[in-house]
Amino acid sequence: MTTVRRLYHLTRADFLERIRRSSFLIVLALTVWAGYLFVPPKGASYLVLFVGLKRGLYNSSWIGLMFGFIAASHLALLGFFLVKNAIGRDRRTGVGQIIATTPIRKPTYVVGKWLSNLAVLVSILVVMTAMAALMQLIRAEDLTVDLPALVMPIWLMGLPVLTIVAAMAVLFESIPCLSGGLGNVVYVMVWLWALAMVLAAGIDETTDLARPFGDLFGYTRQLADIQQQLLAGDPGASMSSGLLTPVRGRDIGTFVWDGFGWTARIVRERIMWSGLAVVLALISAVPFDRFDASRRRLGAGRKGRGERPISCLRMRPCGTTGSNLLDRKPSQGGEEAWPGAASLTPAGARTSRGRFFAVMVAELRLLLRGHSPVWYVGVLGLTIACLACPLDVVRQYLLPAGWLWPVLTWAQMGIRERRNGTEQLVFSAPNPVLRQLPAIWLSGVILAVLVGGGFAIRQLFVGNLAGTLGWLVGTLFVPSLALALGVWIGNDRGFELVYLLLWYVGVANGVPFFDYAGVTAEGLARGMPAGYLGVTVALLALAAVGRWRQMCH
Repeated sequence: MTTVRRLYHLTRADFLERIRRSSFLIVLALTVWAGYLFVPPKGASYLVLFVGLKRGLYNSSWIGLMFGFIAASHLALLGFFLVKNAIGRDRRTGVGQIIATTPIRKPTYVVGKWLSNLAVLVSILVVMTAMAALMQLIRAEDLTVDLPALVMPIWLMGLPVLTIVAAMAVLFESIPCLSGGLGNVVYVMVWLWALAMVLAAGIDETTDLARPFGDLFGYTRQLADIQQQLLAGDPGASMSSGLLTPVRGRDIGTFVWDGFGWTARIVRERIMWSGLAVVLALISAVPFDRFDASRRRLGAGRKGRGERPISCLRMRPCGTTGSNLLDRKPSQGGEEAWPGAASLTPAGARTSRGRFFAVMVAELRLLLRGHSPVWYVGVLGLTIACLACPLDVVRQYLLPAGWLWPVLTWAQMGIRERRNGTEQLVFSAPNPVLRQLPAIWLSGVILAVLVGGGFAIRQLFVGNLAGTLGWLVGTLFVPSLALALGVWIGNDRGFELVYLLLWYVGVANGVPFFDYAGVTAEGLARGMPAGYLGVTVALLALAAVGRWRQMCH
């Protein structure tokens, strides 16, 4: 079998396995739903892709630009979390050990995974393209579908970015320290940085005019073309632009944009970005361990040294203290002297004694288990810094750092049973929904208090009761979000994605609507803590329903 055939069959098998999963169908359904929201009707309370509070007429060129920018920016984020499981799935299912015995080399394997990731993302891009044409007909502002004008922005903007995303997913899975939750956090930060750099370098802050260049998303040249057309008709028009803004009760104008002239040089420039993806995919072969257990993390090796085989364990029945069943000696009568009979207490008889506090302490210990001393030093340092530094510094820098520090720990809530295969053991305990689930939630709340308690104390010292209550709602909301998403999704990627975006918008940038922690005065004035408190109650109810559903199945 040639290398090309091996690569083809590896890619094909992995792609077919993925598209049969329910998660893929869910993403396709969300793509269709999001595509409908991307093109708001007349009179909507929000505006997508605007220039000076004006939007283009919904023709093929404008809708193609809208879907192209969203594919290049937002699908690049969601797509990474969708495809970053190819190597990990082979490792969990044991398929990797089978592949390790075949002649498939490391470059062939990682390139095959890259192509499989890309095929999954391209299939979503195909659905987005079809949805773009459908939305043009639904909105019916221009019923003439110009396929080149519609398709070229979507694919020339989206496809190069998605090739890089598919390669980065393989690269992160190949590097041990980035294959888990830390890699997810790092990628979100890289994505935010790339988006900010494109907007900062491509738009002049003083004039709001675009400075066209060959950016990763392919957006600035088209924005500059739109602005030049608007300035030609109205030299004093506002050039401020954005992707999403509320416009309730405001007059929204429209203009006709006939599209961007894609020259051969610009098309080659977009293709060159895909070359970076090929380089990243090949680099992934260097840290990839080819499923060699001896090259796993050092921590796994240390845990392995502490384990003993079953045959070496001293097994004792209930009710005995020193007898070993494996060391029994015959009695004088020739019969074996068995220890006293074990006394078993029915689980229902002990339920009323109330062991909730012990369960909560155990869950807290499990939640904090495995952290390095540096992590605990960081928690202590954040608390001391919040007490010692000026309040403005605390609110602007230390508080966002405190809300970000335990994100990987919160992400484990609700998924530990499924990940460790202990569902049958945990769910068979008395009242797992009314006892164990609240214990998990309270352990997450205690963690939030430990990390951000310094800020709450400072708020009380200055008499800011509203800010303290807002912070308290945040300590209840975040563990509730982690628990609900963990129970329903079953992995840590969902919470890491949702929470990091919420943290970036609400805490780091102080957008009032997403201020779940009472950081901004405007958010407190709008009563956002009360709103997030209601969301917290709904999330807890959702987590309870999800856990009950897990027990039934």
